[in-house]
Amino acid sequence: MGGNAFAMLYTLIVLVIHNRFIISDSVEWKFISVVVLIGCLWDMLMVSAGAIRYEDATVLGIPVWLVCLWLLFATTLMHSLYWMRRYLPLAVMFGALFGPASYWLGSQIAEAELSQPLMESMLTMAVGWGLLFPCGIYWAGKLKQ
Repeated sequence: MGGNAFAMLYTLIVLVIHNRFIISDSVEWKFISVVVLIGCLWDMLMVSAGAIRYEDATVLGIPVWLVCLWLLFATTLMHSLYWMRRYLPLAVMFGALFGPASYWLGSQIAEAELSQPLMESMLTMAVGWGLLFPCGIYWAGKLKQ
């Protein structure tokens, strides 16, 4: 909501605050960069596979606001979601459930369309998020130790 310009401005503000008050070393910026890269590649794969389509795609098939969401999400893995490193099976379930749910909800308010039949798109996303989310949590735990 608000488009690419608002997403970039908001993300910039959050990242400046995150850098100033939360990040303790440069390792986290490297981690965030890799998470964003993997996340964007995942979304590009979903677009290539036809699972989702974006009307305002501008960055290799995905919109700028989605890249911003990946940046913001990546900042949570070493902090607010860090507790989940001890419960990786829960992270699998959360990823498989809430990953596709966020895409579905996003498709209701943004210029995105999930392919039909809907259950196939959601299942594909559930498998991907069921793997990617716990891997991100695990990696964040290893880097923070």
